[in-house]
Amino acid sequence: MLIERYNTAAGEGTALCGIFSDIHRAWATVDNSFFIWRFDKWDGHCQEHNVDEQAICAVGLARAKPGIFIEAIQYLLVLATPVELILVGVCCSASADGTDPYAELSLQPLPEYMIATDGVTMTCITCTDKGQIFVAGRDGHIYELQYTTGSGWRKRCRKVCLTTGIGSLLSRWVLPNAFKFSTVDPIVDMVMDEERNTIYARTEGMKLQLFDLGVNGDGPLTKITEEKNIVDPRDGPYGGRRSNAPRAARSPRPSIVCISPVSSVESKWLHAVAVLSDGKRLFLTTSGGSGSSVGLNSGLQRPTCLKIVATRPSPPLGVGGGLTFGAVSVAGRALPEDLALKVESAFYSAGALVMSDSSATAMSSLLAVQKDSAAQLSLPSTFGTASRTSRALRETVSALPVEGRMLCASDVLPLPDAAYMMQSLYADVECFTCFRKPSEKACIKLWAKGDLPTQHILPRRRVVVFNTMGLMELIFNRPVDILRKLFDGNTLRSQIEEFFNRFGAGEAAAMCLMLAAKLLYAEDSLISNAVSEKAAEAFEDPGLVGMPQINGTTALSNTRTQAGGFSMGQVVQEAEPLFSGAYEGLCLCSSRLLYPIWELPIMSIRGPSGNNKREDGVIVCRLSAGAMKILESKIHSLETFLRSRRNKRRGLYGYVAGLGDSGSILYKTGPIIGPGGHSNGRSPYNSQIRDMNPVDKSASNKKPRLLYTSAELAAMEVRAMECLRRLLRRSGEALFLLQLICQHNVARLAQTLGNDLCKKFVQLTFHQLVCSEDGDQLAMRLISALMEYYIGPEGRGTVEEISTKLREGCPSYFNESDYKYYLAVECLERASMTNNADERDILARDAFNLLTKIPDSADLSAICKRFENLRFYEAVVRLPLQKAQALDSNADIINGQIDPRHHDTIMLQREQCYRIVMDALCTLKGVGHSRMQSADKSSALATAADPASRSKYIKQIIQLSVQWPDTVFHEHLYRTLIELGLENELLEYGGSDLVSFLQSAGRKHQEE
Repeated sequence: MLIERYNTAAGEGTALCGIFSDIHRAWATVDNSFFIWRFDKWDGHCQEHNVDEQAICAVGLARAKPGIFIEAIQYLLVLATPVELILVGVCCSASADGTDPYAELSLQPLPEYMIATDGVTMTCITCTDKGQIFVAGRDGHIYELQYTTGSGWRKRCRKVCLTTGIGSLLSRWVLPNAFKFSTVDPIVDMVMDEERNTIYARTEGMKLQLFDLGVNGDGPLTKITEEKNIVDPRDGPYGGRRSNAPRAARSPRPSIVCISPVSSVESKWLHAVAVLSDGKRLFLTTSGGSGSSVGLNSGLQRPTCLKIVATRPSPPLGVGGGLTFGAVSVAGRALPEDLALKVESAFYSAGALVMSDSSATAMSSLLAVQKDSAAQLSLPSTFGTASRTSRALRETVSALPVEGRMLCASDVLPLPDAAYMMQSLYADVECFTCFRKPSEKACIKLWAKGDLPTQHILPRRRVVVFNTMGLMELIFNRPVDILRKLFDGNTLRSQIEEFFNRFGAGEAAAMCLMLAAKLLYAEDSLISNAVSEKAAEAFEDPGLVGMPQINGTTALSNTRTQAGGFSMGQVVQEAEPLFSGAYEGLCLCSSRLLYPIWELPIMSIRGPSGNNKREDGVIVCRLSAGAMKILESKIHSLETFLRSRRNKRRGLYGYVAGLGDSGSILYKTGPIIGPGGHSNGRSPYNSQIRDMNPVDKSASNKKPRLLYTSAELAAMEVRAMECLRRLLRRSGEALFLLQLICQHNVARLAQTLGNDLCKKFVQLTFHQLVCSEDGDQLAMRLISALMEYYIGPEGRGTVEEISTKLREGCPSYFNESDYKYYLAVECLERASMTNNADERDILARDAFNLLTKIPDSADLSAICKRFENLRFYEAVVRLPLQKAQALDSNADIINGQIDPRHHDTIMLQREQCYRIVMDALCTLKGVGHSRMQSADKSSALATAADPASRSKYIKQIIQLSVQWPDTVFHEHLYRTLIELGLENELLEYGGSDLVSFLQSAGRKHQEE
């Protein structure tokens, strides 16, 4: 339909095109008709909107400011004609399953939001994420289109000129445009830097203008500078020295085809890049001072200038992408002038550059330029600044021949759910704190970090290109995608080795882990089982990842002189174990998974109007539920893979399993070497270690013995990997526990902690939750609060339901003892609620039987109080005495064989258990009765019906106590009975040691 409409105008109409990546739509105009359609899901639906007769000369899309339009209008389409500016509401609705929020789109005319252009033809429109609309005209000025709900005499929509001065303003009022003879350089392009709140404008005469919107982006538009000769090839920063060649031999002056902001993740002191028509790039800064100091406070420092800091030559012609490593890597190679590129349009975003080149007469091509990820690892860090500069200058270039020329391009942003999850993970990381909304664009900053640290969490980057032949999509393969393709085909081993050599054994091993454990976000379907198995084998291949060895042996050999002389000019390194690339890859993979959460608090306080004081807000989890679920799934997949390789005894695991005691950390039971394992002599590690050991033996009479043998080094590495696996398992369980707590209103559960613990909870980092005692205690208290909520009168479930989730998802935080304890609490809660005496006794007996299995794990002070209220005194006596026995399992206190250093501590703990029984006697006797009953809800059962019942319960407690074989406890019991005036009961039911107790007490009385 679009092509038919353009052909109807005989190719002479006004046509524009562009991409609205925010709503996943492409658009085009033909004269006064506007067309919009989905660029990533072609469904044959192209929506049309017409304006009155006048041709559309500029188009923009802005977020609707809240409170002005109905909620359905989320965006505003801005259409400019030669006579008026028009706002059109854009309504997006989600698909039926809710996965695609941009499935349906409708345009809502807003007839009251139009304003005349006053004879100024608009050339371009740019909008901020806050909803501000800036329009540039052919008169060289920038206008802001402001809109309100309208009240009284005020118009709903008005146009404000932001760049005019008093003289220019008077001239516009007095003289019509026909009588103005000064040359006007119209603005043809404007680009908004959302991070720094600045606007770059490019004029028809190739001038660059810089405008500032203030620190928060809501200040008045201020023009900072205008650079006129920024692309003059005779200038020093651009073309070097001025040439003495004749003017005719010089290359024509290039033009600027694109200007884009550079994010702070890419550079702290480079703020923008301008792409020229010959392919060269000019990197600009907006701050004065030396390059090393500029940008340290870029969030607050305002722009003061616009100057070139660095230049990059155009990419070489004739390069092409291949399967091996995706592109050709170049490092600052300049092209001869007769082979210069002819760039018609370009697009730059987050380190990726796409250019349309028409230098070839037969067919144009698209050039995709990216930073070379492998070059970041090509030189060791000890080379200093020179190596860092060299790595930063290396790029990969891919060329794709296409029909037609590129008109525009844009990033394909992730859908909001995925973007919100990623922003939730990285929003509080240092380099992303200043980039909050919208969440879809936060992924651009993650892409700017490069492929290696983000390819586990970000999908493959996609760029949609609008050219004269239609739409096409470019997909940028990450290093892990290249490795997947190598494993997917019949690739020679030499190509795999080349990949490992280029990226390093550690990085390549980390990518093998991503494929083997299927850690790529939303792209698991691309990884077949065959690829996963090949990746696992490569991860365990000592020929690729290397072997653990002693670091420093090379340094020792380097200290020798070639002629056998004496050298004292070098420092000998201390020999240290250096593990293989497999261990390094596991460390890289694990650290990148945990990086966004490890040292940051897991909770935050959300208050009204941005107030984050605890008394004014509520406690919420910093991470979204989706982010925790995805991260927990990845960590669980990685830990499961490592556990499966350990159980199958693959690689070093299999070798260490055959070392006897050295492998005890991994294999507690079962045969050391099995017929199905890799530890039966066929492991590649066995041959590697056999090849290394003879060298050690032959040199043993000439050199001192090595600190570690090859077998010991292998065992050390496997132990280190096992520790990492357990850390991953614990981290995954912590994430599962956080999800479960957040599902049940974490703010309500936190209220049960008290002020001090609540303050600790808010400050608790994920690292502390996983590794510290404070984390364990807080987790236990939160689980306890969760259980009380479930089994309480207002609970919505049973202990069995929630316990099953806890035992399966986080067994290290909730073990079998905890399960039995809360089952007992549930029985006691049900017993307190029933009026049937037989049922109450049965439930109390069930609770007692459960608690006898875990005497040292229960909180007896609260539990025994519940048994008291139920008049189940067998538990009141037996449970504290069982716990006292568990504290001193060898009866050293009773036998008098306790270590004097531990006597007081253990004795104090035992006396606390004894005190529970004594308190029960005091309650029945009526001593301190009101104080003890005030804390319990079930006061109806607290008082016996009559004195006879009290006497009966007292005798029962005495009989149960005397039967327990603990002489120390008997002494406490006898003293308490005497103090309570229960001498008759003491003489009637006293044990065999009563006589010796009375005799000892009598002697002490006589001595006093």
